[in-house]
Amino acid sequence: MTKKGKSDKYRPITAFEQSVFLYLHMLAKINKKDVYGCESSIANSFLISLERAQYLLILWIINFREDGNYKLVYIPTSPKV
Repeated sequence: MTKKGKSDKYRPITAFEQSVFLYLHMLAKINKKDVYGCESSIANSFLISLERAQYLLILWIINFREDGNYKLVYIPTSPKV
């Protein structure tokens, strides 16, 4: 995981991302499940591609909040190579 820097951005969460984040939050809290590797479950539950599910899982991990109150999404910039 990268450190948050000046060039990184926050943006409001979309309604769809909010739904997926809450699904993952409940899955992690109620079922006491490790959500790493549950991309296929996300893809099947929300009828999205596996790649999109992987992206949303990573986004959720980066933005995880113990209280489940997701309003902004942190978007790290890609490191310049």
